[in-house]
Amino acid sequence: MTNSDIFYYSQQPIKNGIIRLFPFLCEIKSVAGCDENFKTRLTASRQCVGISYLNLSFLNTFVQKLSQICISTKWHASRAAIELVQTMIFCNLFNARPYVKQVHELVLKCLSDEHFEVRIAARSTLSDLYQCGYIQITSKELVR
Repeated sequence: MTNSDIFYYSQQPIKNGIIRLFPFLCEIKSVAGCDENFKTRLTASRQCVGISYLNLSFLNTFVQKLSQICISTKWHASRAAIELVQTMIFCNLFNARPYVKQVHELVLKCLSDEHFEVRIAARSTLSDLYQCGYIQITSKELVR
């Protein structure tokens, strides 16, 4: 059974065990090396988590996990997590409204990350969250 097969048989919504597993799906990207098949399956596994319905209690836990991943020293993990924020929010748009402030702060933290790749992913994510209206642009942000 491969890592993407874990999600093939799972029922919606995602359960707590998968959320606890998610940081490892982000962290092991750096050890994938040149194995393109492994990288593809790893990305698919993360996207399966991102497109899944998350009820409020699991969404809160997932946002906290994403925050922990994004402040880690492993830039591959931070980039993978911030890229997934966009998918997770789009697929849980109506459930995710209570977490606007937390998600916004998370993306802003990643915008000032020391690694260029993380900043680029955060820029794209922030732009898309503005565009879909999840985060409102304020005059304070226009001045930055």
